[in-house]
Amino acid sequence: MAQQFGTASTFGLTFETGVITDSIGYSYSNESKVIKNGTGDVTGKTYFNEASEVTYSGFLPTASPYATAVGSAITLSTALPDFFSGAVGTDTIAESVSLAYSSEDYQRVDVSATHHPLIV
Repeated sequence: MAQQFGTASTFGLTFETGVITDSIGYSYSNESKVIKNGTGDVTGKTYFNEASEVTYSGFLPTASPYATAVGSAITLSTALPDFFSGAVGTDTIAESVSLAYSSEDYQRVDVSATHHPLIV
């Protein structure tokens, strides 16, 4: 077990369902559209279609390994931070799953998912 001194930051993470998770990351994005005047200068900008991309990686346990299919909703143990999720929304959808096997390492899984806050 890790022992931490001080209050600099949070250490560690929560395992995702069916994965001995060693990393998880979030990337918030949205699209934008600009309005230009007659000389080509930007005079306005609108942001829309927000989404959060979620990626996590880890190892497959021998009991109850990862079993989520691409295109299905997943429930994250490590919830998106409020500033990443925007509007409420409830569904984070698995977009890709990669499995890796090696003769000298444990079985590994990499998952990419997207959270659209207006899909409920």
